[in-house]
Amino acid sequence: MPKQDYYQKMFLIGAVWNWVATVTFFFGYKMLFPLFGMALPLYPVFFLMFLGVCFLLGVGYYWVSRDLNKNHDIVRLGIAGKLLVFLFLLWAAAVGQIHFIMVGAGLVDLVFAILYIEFLATVKKGGAWQ
Repeated sequence: MPKQDYYQKMFLIGAVWNWVATVTFFFGYKMLFPLFGMALPLYPVFFLMFLGVCFLLGVGYYWVSRDLNKNHDIVRLGIAGKLLVFLFLLWAAAVGQIHFIMVGAGLVDLVFAILYIEFLATVKKGGAWQ
């Protein structure tokens, strides 16, 4: 598979990951939180705002998938966000705030962050498709 196709699919899958995860938790957090032994948020608006931003980053990844030569700042923001999500989930599991299984979602974000870093390194070298 040529690099361009690979990266386009990678960002499309990244977009779908964000959309599925955010929509699942947006509509299902009242069921999912207790399932993972977590209390429901006292003020869910802050959690829902976080989900909204994550959903919008998915839109950004979709835009990148449509044109790999543009929107690299969205990729940089995504890397920072995905690393923070991983670190926060790892910390929360370590101190007992969340079930350790939730770190699995953070690991997926960590993998995407690494793949996005590799994409930016390829672009910096001139891109395999240019």
